[in-house]
Amino acid sequence: MKIRFILLFLIVVQFGFANEFKFGKVSKEEVMAKEHHLDPEANAAILFKKEWVHYTYDNNVGWSLVREVNYRIKIYNKDGFEWATLGVPLYAASGMEENISSIKGYTFNMEGDKLVSEKLKKDGIFEEEVNKYRNKASITMPNVKEGSVLDIEYRVSSPIYWYMDEFKLQYQIPLDHVEIKLEIPEYFIFRKYGKGSHPIEVNQSKENRSINVSYTTKDQGARYIGRGTTKHTGKVEFMENIHHVITDNIPALLDEKYTSNIDNYRTSIKFELAATRFPNSPYKNYSLTWEGVAKSIYDYDDFGNELDKTNYFKEDLENLLEGLGSDEEKAIAIFEFVKAKMNWNNYVGVTCESGGVRKAYKEETGNAAEINLMLTSMFRYAGLKANPVLISTRSHGIPLFPTSDGFNYVVAALEMQDHVLLFDATEKNSLPNIMPLRALNWTGRLIREDGSSAQVGLMPKKKSLDVTMMNVDIQEDGVISGEIREQFTVYNAFSFRNRYFSVSEDSFLESLEKKQGDIEISDYEIQNKGNLSKPVVQSFGFVKEGAFEAISGKLYVSPLFHLATLENPFKADKREFPIDYGFPWEDRYIVNINIPDGYVVESYPEPIAVALPDNLGKFIYNITVNQNLVSVDVKVDINSGILPARYYQDLKELYRHIVEKESEKIVLTKT
Repeated sequence: MKIRFILLFLIVVQFGFANEFKFGKVSKEEVMAKEHHLDPEANAAILFKKEWVHYTYDNNVGWSLVREVNYRIKIYNKDGFEWATLGVPLYAASGMEENISSIKGYTFNMEGDKLVSEKLKKDGIFEEEVNKYRNKASITMPNVKEGSVLDIEYRVSSPIYWYMDEFKLQYQIPLDHVEIKLEIPEYFIFRKYGKGSHPIEVNQSKENRSINVSYTTKDQGARYIGRGTTKHTGKVEFMENIHHVITDNIPALLDEKYTSNIDNYRTSIKFELAATRFPNSPYKNYSLTWEGVAKSIYDYDDFGNELDKTNYFKEDLENLLEGLGSDEEKAIAIFEFVKAKMNWNNYVGVTCESGGVRKAYKEETGNAAEINLMLTSMFRYAGLKANPVLISTRSHGIPLFPTSDGFNYVVAALEMQDHVLLFDATEKNSLPNIMPLRALNWTGRLIREDGSSAQVGLMPKKKSLDVTMMNVDIQEDGVISGEIREQFTVYNAFSFRNRYFSVSEDSFLESLEKKQGDIEISDYEIQNKGNLSKPVVQSFGFVKEGAFEAISGKLYVSPLFHLATLENPFKADKREFPIDYGFPWEDRYIVNINIPDGYVVESYPEPIAVALPDNLGKFIYNITVNQNLVSVDVKVDINSGILPARYYQDLKELYRHIVEKESEKIVLTKT
């Protein structure tokens, strides 16, 4: 009894603290605060968040899921103004849409020593359609200033009662206090999943609840529908499972360099429907495996059925394949044909839109599913062992557990003797096994016609090179001139082509001059820009002013000039997330510096070699002096597209050596 009493006392104390936050009751102290008490660098903070999610029942429409939300947000400075607009996703499925209502808000400011408020008006509320599966409501608060405190509340009612959006418990700003209460009738059985590094405890309990229902029964002897029936009303009692979270001081989730999707690491809780158990109805299991998810998607009319359609391309494909013998020739010909004909409309998704692949083929435009299902179907028609691969894009996040919405993208795959080749025809510059970066997200799931499936690795293994060769002439006035030749392979070549073809050449060269340290480019040439099977090579002449310092008759020259790495991208003391480069890579710089007449090398940097553990990468810096020529050979090697967080300190130290060494100078003195 003592233990139970203590627990009850703690809950009462916590609720007492939570109840101090009442909508519209903001204190002067909150508005006058100049910085966050735990994070002085924060631009804004969520002082309080409350979510109450519960089920309602209506005799005409059945069950609905209701989410009532209250935010209190503090704005510390102008960089925090973005938090004055709150975005609320509203989902849609099978002709049903979530609706937002009961939107209220106040902005609180200080005018002298007086606390004043301004009410949210209708013109601050805006709803828009994002796609056929999602709408969005935007709530923009009025008269927001540095120091403002915002109180916002709203209600979302959802007929999609089997789906529950995740409960976010961490944001890009600190969260001082959060309270979540979820009430689920015993008829619905949910599985709970959590992610993130901040520990969250979910307290569970049960409560009795009743709802009013009406129903009809057929009288004995009634011969016609609608006649001889009796309407009944009454209460139905059931148990409700209560999930309660109360926690404080959740730190900001800061996006760090080389993080694919910060949302993968956000502290949050997700509830997924596992089963239903209604009175007088059989127990229905919805528990999913990745195999089950893949098979259910394959069975969609706008997925699997689209793969069986061939008449719309049959004639074109037979003409294309005429005279081709090997499977490789056929695959490449089909892939290039689809890339050339089809244009991606920038929509992802695993299903086709209205009209499907036939309409997309006719209009030569489609979403990712239409283009890559079309490609898969053509591969099959040509006798190749082709199947679609379901993917979650980087922006969609890593699916940590099997759900029906875990995938949002599809590519094509050819199963060869000992490997799988992946194809994505949404991008004009893609190649087999060189897909857009959005698709490089750990693993996908290949699904076959017989319903079986297999996990497929998506991360590239072949290293992408960026090799720069530069010859430099030095003038005493700080001006350098010379030639640069740069070669790109694999994903570096893919990214280069995408940049090059997305703008005019003048715009591209202007951007290149800035990227290269405000040099002036001349005689620009490019090789293999359209030959995707070969490396891209660009070469040009250049001139740069103020490239080095001249002090007291000595020249202080950075051997890599504008190519040097001047800043360590990893500044945090620790890191919880993997370092995600997307693909393994190697940058190499070979620089030859012609020493001007009348000068000799007084000193130059020592060579160095630094390696990461487990052969994950290295930095090698060599420099030699031969009469009037200084030769520099620098290589930075990363052998994996993703490095676990435990290597962060090693990688940070590697970059420290890179920055320090590449900042060292050659000293030239007059003879």
